[in-house]
Order: sequence, then C-alpha cells, then structure tokens
Amino acid sequence: HKWLLSTSLLLRCGSHHCWNQATFCSGPCHLLAALHAHQSPRHQFPSKLKLISPTDHVKVNLEAVFKRGQILSPLLQSGRLRDEAFGRFWVSFSNFVDSQPPPPPTQTGVQRSSDLIPPVLAHASGLVLDVGPGTGTQMPLLRSSAIKAIYGAEPCHGLHTKLRSRADAEGVGEKYHILPCSVAASELFPALQEQGLLPAGTTALDQTTGGAFDTILCVRVLCSVPDLEQSARDLYSLLKPGGKILIVEHVVNPWRTAKGSIVARAVQAVYGFFGWSWFIGDCRMNRDTEKALRGAAEAEGGWESVEVEKWFGRTCMPYIAGVFVKRG
Repeated sequence: HKWLLSTSLLLRCGSHHCWNQATFCSGPCHLLAALHAHQSPRHQFPSKLKLISPTDHVKVNLEAVFKRGQILSPLLQSGRLRDEAFGRFWVSFSNFVDSQPPPPPTQTGVQRSSDLIPPVLAHASGLVLDVGPGTGTQMPLLRSSAIKAIYGAEPCHGLHTKLRSRADAEGVGEKYHILPCSVAASELFPALQEQGLLPAGTTALDQTTGGAFDTILCVRVLCSVPDLEQSARDLYSLLKPGGKILIVEHVVNPWRTAKGSIVARAVQAVYGFFGWSWFIGDCRMNRDTEKALRGAAEAEGGWESVEVEKWFGRTCMPYIAGVFVKRG
C-alpha cells in the first residue's frame, strides 16, 4: 500500500489541465531512486495534496446544499458542481506550484514534464489556438513577437479570471482572447465564428477550406477530451497548410515495448479504477495520443513531418513532446 502511495501524481487535464509529478518505476532499485527524488519540495507530493481534489468536491457540494439552499443540486447539477470544484482545485494547486523553487539541473536538462514545454512552444508563431490553457501556466512562453494573436479555448469558467490576469501580467493581454468553450467542434467552431475566424455556419473543414490557425498548442489537455480521435481530426482541419500542432501530453505507458513498464501500466489502471478521471477533470491515463494525431492526417497523405520524443517511459506518467507539421 505504501509502495503505491509513494507515486506522486497530480494532473492538469482535459479541456482542463494535467500537472505531472509522477515518478513510478518498476523494480525495487528504481523505486528507491524515485523515493529519493521525491524528497525535494518540488517532487514530493504530500498525502494531503492527494486529497485536495476530492476535498474540493465535498466542499462545493456542501456549500450548494447548506449555504445556497440548493438541496437537489448534487443530484440535478452534478456536472456544474464538479466543474466548480475542479476550478477551485486547479487554481489553488497552480498557486502552490508557482510558489515552489525550481529543482537543480540535471545532465539531460529534463527532470520533470514541465521541462519539455519551453523548447516545443518556441515553435509557436502566427495565429495560435491554445487548447485548454487553464490558468495560463504557459503564458510566459507565448510572448514571442512571432505570435500575432492567441485564442485560448477554456471551458472551465472558474479559471477565466486567473487566465485573464496572467495574460495581462505577462504582457500579452491585448492579443490573448479567451473562448469559453471546449475543443469539441460543436462548441469551438461557433466560438471561432463569433471571432470572425471561420465563415458563419461552418460545421466542418476540409482541405479546400484552408484552415484558420498557424499553430495549435496542446499541453496536457488531450488526455481528457471526450473523443480523442475526433478532436484530433477537428484540430487538424483547423490548421492552415504548413501549420503546426505543438504537443506535450502524458500518454498510456508503452508497456509492450522495451522502454515501457507493465507495473507502471498496472498502476495507471488502478488509478483509473479508483476514480482518477472523475476527480481530475476527466483525465485518462490510457490514451495513445500520438497514434490519434498521426491518424488525423491519413486521409490527406499524412503529415509533412513529425518530430516527437518519448519521455519517462518507466513511469505511470510517460510523455510525448514534439511538433506535427501539416502538408503545405
């Protein structure tokens, strides 16, 4: 039991966000190394933090019943209350993360999943779609003059105030536009039409349409979209010819390969069984995101280029990071 609890996890997910502090290794030696790494504040996930999300769910439901007098809301409005709870959870945890000092450098320069993000987002340019920006954690990486405008599709309304404040603080407030919607085409396309980025009445895009964005950012978000394959196709259709999808996503453990771990894959299944998705913004640990993105371009002959690196394959939170470029 203690062995499993030593796995330090927290995710920023879905149309929301997944924050990873995971180092679960197969084998006693790897586990000891993981436990040693978790002694620093940045890598240690105290037991009380594991309870933050469920605790926020309980608090929000109790407030709805006893403070607002909405006695039946936990039954009739469970989705709204869950979104409110997740919003509170993510804001508080984002503040905690921002307050922590950076860890010491490593030989590879990559010690945690957040180290993968800067070199990938450095490719952003032109008109940018930021999928699930949350509280704007990546905002400092989006100040490049090569970026003309950014549209952040964030469905969790409880995060919008923090997101707007972060954009203003980082000097990108004038070019950052918040879209109160998810990545689902039924929500995203109408929101883009209101911004004048898509023709009125657009419900789908094809090769002749030309797309709308030069760059699409997906950072710890595709783990929680309802239909990964469909979302990948929709995002692909929104890219202009030569446009880029930049990704940093946690994925299913590649346990069938030499770089994966069957133990880590089993732990992913255990977390899923005990309600990870429910409490952490619909996040799912079992997604093959690279396969879905590659498949999105098959009808048009595939991508012009794909440069993806795989990281942390021996953990229960392996990552892929890289750039998908659409044919011109």
